[in-house]
Amino acid sequence: MISIIMASYLSDYKQAAQDREKKICRAVESALSQTINTELVVVSDGCQKTIDILTEKYPDQFSGYLIQHRSMWSGRPRNTGIEKAKNNIICYLDIDDYLKKDHCEKIVENFGNNDWVWFDDVIRSKKSGWKIRNCNVEKRGFCGTSNIAHKKVALWPEKGSYAHDWSWIQNLKKWSNKYKYIGHGGYYVCHVPGRYDV
Repeated sequence: MISIIMASYLSDYKQAAQDREKKICRAVESALSQTINTELVVVSDGCQKTIDILTEKYPDQFSGYLIQHRSMWSGRPRNTGIEKAKNNIICYLDIDDYLKKDHCEKIVENFGNNDWVWFDDVIRSKKSGWKIRNCNVEKRGFCGTSNIAHKKVALWPEKGSYAHDWSWIQNLKKWSNKYKYIGHGGYYVCHVPGRYDV
């Protein structure tokens, strides 16, 4: 039905989220707690620590779902995860974020005959707590990995900065114009470098 792809890099790097070893477990548990059957494919992009933590904490869930992939950029590991995924709809989860329990169910219910869909996420605000962040696939910086689900196709740029979501969105647009906005926010963004980390 739907596969969740998670690229994981737990080694230190500039502006990394705090407590990532704890947060990856929070992310995994949110994926495993979805209200519909999902597949979670975790790709370690150059960090053995990901493999060690998840096989120790979740020995039954990751017998065939953990993949080691040596790369410093998230594009190649995400493409690897997509290629290994068993389901026809793909969505994403960063290791420091988490999903509402019905996130994947709402994607599947609203996907229709589209090749890809996009939706708002939920983001932390210092003034008002958690709030819906309105996203827009037409504007750079207003949409990314946390806002899109698509049919199974590997379109991630192989090279670039760690955050090259905009190039990927352009690839999606070239691949298909059968997409729609489905509105809901069930993806919780927990880390924005220099702004907050929850």
